[in-house]
Amino acid sequence: MRNWFLKLLIFVWLGFTGYWLLPLKKPKAFREDNSENIILATQQFCTNECADILIKRGKLSLPDSLVRIYPDIINEKAMVIGASPFKKSKSALFFSYDFIIYGNVIDAEFVPNEGMVPVYHIVEWFPTQYIARFWKLEGTAEILYLVNLNLGLPLLLLLIYKQGSNRTSK
Repeated sequence: MRNWFLKLLIFVWLGFTGYWLLPLKKPKAFREDNSENIILATQQFCTNECADILIKRGKLSLPDSLVRIYPDIINEKAMVIGASPFKKSKSALFFSYDFIIYGNVIDAEFVPNEGMVPVYHIVEWFPTQYIARFWKLEGTAEILYLVNLNLGLPLLLLLIYKQGSNRTSK
C-alpha cells in the first residue's frame, strides 16, 4: 500500500514540477527578411518618462496619416498595447529578454524623454530564447512552487530512502 502511495506522490510531484519548467512559448529566431511590422525588441526600464520598448531590429511601417501629423516621430522606440509580453512586473528578469513581435502601428503618443513615438498594437509575440513557464507565476503561487521545488525533492528522496531501509531491516 505504501509503495503505491509513494509512486503516486512521485508522479504528481514530477508532473507539477515539470509543467512549470516547460517553455512559455517555443522560441523563434529573428530573420532579417521578415516583412514590416515584425520587430525584435526589448523592454526599456524607466519610469513613465520613456517609451515602453526599444526596437533592436526590424522596421515599423508608419501610416502616412501619422507621418503627416507628426513629421518628427521616432521610429526606433514605441509604446505598446495589446497582447504584450512587456508588462510591468516585479520579475524584471523575465521581461529583460528580447522578443519577436508581430503587430501594427495604430497611433502616436508623446513621451517626455523621447518625443513623439508610435503606439504599436501587439498581436502575437515569441521569445528569442527559452523562458520557463515558472516566470509567469506571481505571489503565493510563486512561493508554493519554490517550496515544492526546493523541499519536495529532498523530502521525496528521504521518503524513498526510509522505505528502502525499512525493507532491508525486515
